[in-house]
Amino acid sequence: MIECITTGSFYTNSYIISNENKECVIVDPGLDYKNASLYIKSKYKVKAILITHAHIDHIDGILYFMDLPIYIHKLDEEGLYDTDISLYPMLGRISPFSKGSLNIHLVNDGDLMNLIGYEFKVLHTPGHTKGSVCYSYENKLFSGDTLFQGSIGRTDFPTGSYTKIIDSLQKIVNNYKGDTEVYPGHGSKTSISFEVKYNPYIQR
Repeated sequence: MIECITTGSFYTNSYIISNENKECVIVDPGLDYKNASLYIKSKYKVKAILITHAHIDHIDGILYFMDLPIYIHKLDEEGLYDTDISLYPMLGRISPFSKGSLNIHLVNDGDLMNLIGYEFKVLHTPGHTKGSVCYSYENKLFSGDTLFQGSIGRTDFPTGSYTKIIDSLQKIVNNYKGDTEVYPGHGSKTSISFEVKYNPYIQR
């Protein structure tokens, strides 16, 4: 089961992926996540946090799950502590994280993680940040801010690259079938086939 919770001034999607035993993993717990965290903890046994990239609106909610394993690409780990990368100053906020305060598990392209009975695969998709990743299991892809419905994430923030995000879009298309469901970091759910047909940033 997948449940989407949208929070914060950037309307960031976080996803709760659960099994029949009410165990779950959370993808990108974002801004203003206190009420969401209380709801999630009341309903599920949270086992891990998956981070697609280290921007404030995708990581701030980690604050409510500090004891859990945090999965993040090795090239974005520094964004947990470097506020120039995580963009905390942009919102006039101070990062609540410091080195050693989190249970970090670094991931690489192609890694497989068995969590709550599902096998999650990591696809490194740099461009929005240098350590951006997508996570997938079965026919479901969590694309963070790499791929949106009909669009892509910004590339003008620190460590971003327009050239790399375009390459990453092609990598996604090459790795996933058309019926793959795409759950982006902002906006509506989509599919690979829809994006291949309508997204102007994808090279046909």
